[in-house]
Amino acid sequence: MHRLALSPACWGISETRDWGPQLSVERVLSEAAAVGESAITAGPYGFLPDRSDQAKRVLRRHGLHVVAGQVQAILHHRETRGPELTHIDGHAHWLSAPGAETLVLSAIRQRARGEPGAVGEPLSKAEWAHLLHLIGSVEHVCARHRLKVAVQARFGSAIEGPEDIERLLVGTEAGLCLDVGHLALAGADTMEVLELAGGRVRHVHLNDVDPDIARRVRSGRVAYEDAVSEGLYRPLGEGGAEIARVIEALRSSRYRGWFTLENDTRLDSPEDRPLGRISRSVEFLLPLLS
Repeated sequence: MHRLALSPACWGISETRDWGPQLSVERVLSEAAAVGESAITAGPYGFLPDRSDQAKRVLRRHGLHVVAGQVQAILHHRETRGPELTHIDGHAHWLSAPGAETLVLSAIRQRARGEPGAVGEPLSKAEWAHLLHLIGSVEHVCARHRLKVAVQARFGSAIEGPEDIERLLVGTEAGLCLDVGHLALAGADTMEVLELAGGRVRHVHLNDVDPDIARRVRSGRVAYEDAVSEGLYRPLGEGGAEIARVIEALRSSRYRGWFTLENDTRLDSPEDRPLGRISRSVEFLLPLLS
């Protein structure tokens, strides 16, 4: 049985300010159900109802269930430890109620506009030490809610490419969220990261990117949000991320976790219809996952 979930990001849902029109939860969930997959990820804070009983009710109405949710946190500053752990604990508590299995953790540099791409100075040794220690604390918090932690290597965050991932794997026992598109944005070889991670991959984000636009983002010539509008993310199999090869390698390694279709999308108007692109990706994926 394939384990494919759909992300609200594919419908243009984002916590980033001025990202674009945000569709109603009812429309997104009804279209997700129409695709024929019963699993979704939680989306950003506020997309689903804050109260877990209300969230479960709306999900049940559409025949859907949540398998994972993402949290962004500042992990490398000692003074933010308490507030960040409290933030994560609250989100983990909410995620566990509708039955999620995994909390995807992104180590952001600062709470600004929320979009990737604002690359700063490399973390100091002390900042790395605090980040790795705090990830262990996050694992303890999530264990209380029966959630696994999958740390996402994300372009523009504190953890991006193979060197950062190696530090994470050596310095913690945390699992990895393999985000194919963001690894491509960082200029990393996904197959190299897979070999490095071994059996530590806990969750997978599948997204495909236009190689030329990705290079422009990586060089700083175009902002991430503008690149998304220009078509940075392509339907799976139509970009340069070698999705089929990645899935084959994951299946060979006996990966048994969830695959999430997560192509960031910006809508021009509420009348836009992202469902066609989503369906093309799903049609490409299903033979590979069956």
